[in-house]
Amino acid sequence: MFKKISGLQKYELFRILLSIAISLAVVLAIILLISDMPFEALKDFIFGPLESVRRVGNVIEAAIPIMFTGLAVIILFRSGLFNLSMEGGFFIASVAAVASALVFDFSPVVNLILATVVAMIVGGISTVIPGILKEKTDANELVTSLMFNYVLLFLGLYIITTYFYDPEMNSTYSYKFAEGMQLPKLIPGTNVHLGLIVGIIASLGLWVILNKTSFGFKMTLIGENREMARYSGISISKVVIISQFLGGVFTGLGASMQLFGMYTRFQYTGLTNYGWDGILVAIIARRNPLYVPIAALFFGYLRTGASIMSRNTDIPYEIISIIQAIVIVLISSEVILANYKKKVISQETLSKQGGSSL
Repeated sequence: MFKKISGLQKYELFRILLSIAISLAVVLAIILLISDMPFEALKDFIFGPLESVRRVGNVIEAAIPIMFTGLAVIILFRSGLFNLSMEGGFFIASVAAVASALVFDFSPVVNLILATVVAMIVGGISTVIPGILKEKTDANELVTSLMFNYVLLFLGLYIITTYFYDPEMNSTYSYKFAEGMQLPKLIPGTNVHLGLIVGIIASLGLWVILNKTSFGFKMTLIGENREMARYSGISISKVVIISQFLGGVFTGLGASMQLFGMYTRFQYTGLTNYGWDGILVAIIARRNPLYVPIAALFFGYLRTGASIMSRNTDIPYEIISIIQAIVIVLISSEVILANYKKKVISQETLSKQGGSSL
């Protein structure tokens, strides 16, 4: 994991940084053209998130949930399936965590651990269903997972409003959790919670699974060449189904961390969008779990800066959508620095040949 960075890894990092720089330059140009106070807007956008501990905390808080969904996307897509049920999985896993927290009457710490485990299991079940349908009936996982998100949404809302709804509240809010069920805060004056540490550990754990285990190798082989995996004797359906369940486990873990780290009761009224944001994080991280925390912090920084800018100037918050679109297009494009990539590959090949001939 800490070996010397290869030329291709340097290329990927440079391309990501270049894509981000270009997208920010485009946005800055737009701000200069449409704003009556462009320099104030630029200042708020770029430096606003760093002006206080609370704002730095906002950046990290925004990054924590999409860190987990980014990891979930990486493993869900690893075996070649485009399973998009992590959005509904995040929601129903939150509902499951609430149900566990309110039904069981153990000590707060035990209740918290149990609720997290329940959320992970329910998250895994929610994302594995489109995978099973794909493997057993050849149903298109893209279609079934998108539709399944709304099944999970309305099922979750039914459970909350029927069994755990607090009549004193005006929305789909549950009863409050017991005292002591909140995750400890890491930075005084902010809501940065233990989920940050758990997310970093989860990133390292997923990297080990994907790169240091036979299961990770099988997933990668299936995703890249299913026929070769079949000829190699790999049980494709088994590996795919396990990987889809494992992706949901990461989703459920993130749902639990967000719920008990930020709230004292369930208060979602619809899908959270953390699953969709996880796709963007996974793309920026180039599907490498080690880069996911950095990519999530980047998104948190952008959103915090955009929020500050929209409150203080005439630039709307929706400018963040432009940044996201440009970043994704540029990072996904294989055209950028394509010639440089060929040069790097050639140099590394020649270097290995030279080393082997000694």
